[in-house]
Amino acid sequence: MTITEKVAYIQGLYDGLDLDSKKSGEARILSEMLDVLKEVGQQLDSMDAAMDQFDEELDALGDTVADLEDAVFDDEDEEDAEFEDYDDLDEDFFEIPCPTCGEDLVVDDEALAAGVVDCPACGGKFALSFEDEESGGSDDE
Repeated sequence: MTITEKVAYIQGLYDGLDLDSKKSGEARILSEMLDVLKEVGQQLDSMDAAMDQFDEELDALGDTVADLEDAVFDDEDEEDAEFEDYDDLDEDFFEIPCPTCGEDLVVDDEALAAGVVDCPACGGKFALSFEDEESGGSDDE
């Protein structure tokens, strides 16, 4: 039973007594107290309704935050997983584009020493040469 329902029950008891608040001081006090209790009950009911609405909005915001966390932190997990194999190694890695398909390849020191790289994307092989870069881009010097 809600407070409003309890106040209505007490109001029914009061009305059943058929007290005249104009003639009796006690009846007038009881009448005024019932009026105050009615107002308190109505305010509590409106506060409960507002709290229910806030609770629903808070749940919706919580779901939105959870979705954002999934979107943000899942991307970070994917990026971390991409380079996870390379984290434990002490070798240097270089990123170069495949001249055939343009795919970026991560090459280690061993591949640089071998001078040949196999592209896993297109299956092409190409030789690595850094002579042009070391000499400033021309062989005429």
